[in-house]
Amino acid sequence: MILYHFSTSPFAQRVRLTLAHKGLTAELRDPRTQPERLPELQALSPMHTVPVLVDGERTVVDSSAIAHYLDRKRPEPPLFPPGQGGALAFELAALADSSLGVLVDLGARYYALHEHESFSKVRSVIVGRAQRSLERMASIVLARGNGVPLCGEHWSWADIVVYTTVLWLEGLPVRAATQPVSRQIASLGWSLPVALSEWADQHRTRADVVALG
Repeated sequence: MILYHFSTSPFAQRVRLTLAHKGLTAELRDPRTQPERLPELQALSPMHTVPVLVDGERTVVDSSAIAHYLDRKRPEPPLFPPGQGGALAFELAALADSSLGVLVDLGARYYALHEHESFSKVRSVIVGRAQRSLERMASIVLARGNGVPLCGEHWSWADIVVYTTVLWLEGLPVRAATQPVSRQIASLGWSLPVALSEWADQHRTRADVVALG
C-alpha cells in the first residue's frame, strides 16, 4: 500500500495510527518534501488533499473512508467498537472534523477577507462553533476518566481522532513562527481545553504515537 500524506496533517496522522493499530504498513509519500509526488496526488485526489491510500488498483480518499476500508481489510483489532462505543467514536470524529474544518477555512482559505468590515462578526460565529465542539470533546473525555480508552476496552478510532486533533492544535503556535497560515489560524481566538491536553498526555509515549515524529 501507498499513503500520500503530509507529516503534520491530523487527517493523515489518523491513517498512520490506524495502520499501526491494524499492524499494517504502507509506503509514505509526502508531496511537500517530495515535490515530484505532487502530480501523483493531484491525479488521485479530486480535492488535491491528503490522505490518499492506494492499495493495488483501489484508491481511497478521505481519512474516515480509509479507516473504514482498513477496518474491513483487517477486522482485528476492531477500529470501531460495537454498540454505543462505535456511536461515540462517530460523534467524536464529527466534533473534531467540524472544529478543524472551520478553523482551517477561516484561517487559511478565507483569511484574505479579514480586513472586511463583516469579518469580525463571521469570525465570532465560526470560532464559537469550533470552540463549542472542542468543549464537547473535552466533556466526553472528562466523563470517561483518565487512563481509560474513550470507546470500548481498547485504543480505537475515537482515541486516534481525539489525539491527532489535540496534537495538531497544540502544534499551531510552534508552526506559526515559520508558517503564515498557521499563524493566521492560531490568531483566530480559539483555545484548546486543558482537559484535552491532559488526556493526550497519557498517550504521548505510545510507540505508534512516537513514530508519528
